[in-house]
Amino acid sequence: MKRKLTESDFWKGLKKNTEDYGVYWSRVETLSCPGIPDLHGMKDGVGFWIELKVHRLKSLKNILLRPHQIAWQTRYCSHGGLVVNLVAHPSSQTINIFHGTRAIEIAGQDTENHGSCSPDWSSTEDFRGAIDYIVSYGKQKQ
Repeated sequence: MKRKLTESDFWKGLKKNTEDYGVYWSRVETLSCPGIPDLHGMKDGVGFWIELKVHRLKSLKNILLRPHQIAWQTRYCSHGGLVVNLVAHPSSQTINIFHGTRAIEIAGQDTENHGSCSPDWSSTEDFRGAIDYIVSYGKQKQ
């Protein structure tokens, strides 16, 4: 039986596949400020936060974000910051990006969409492609 992917495994895969790609990573584990994403990255002058998630449902619906995470992402993005949710979806073997500006929507707390939404970017385990997308998006915001 194949072992289930954990967020720790997901982080290890991301780190391994980007270690020679010019990304400076800081992994954050904090209880002092709830809601802060798991990772801070910096590449080509663009700083960004990433919340890692492993989503086990068959569809990309209602990504599990805690209230503090939703609040942090919403506030940070409202001040011009860049935060994304990088979501591994083992059943489709994809990694997906959802912008932090959509935190309420993807968590299923948006009464119009009920959590069912398309990712902003998706690929089959292309971690470098994900980083390129994030950095490109960040440069457009500058």
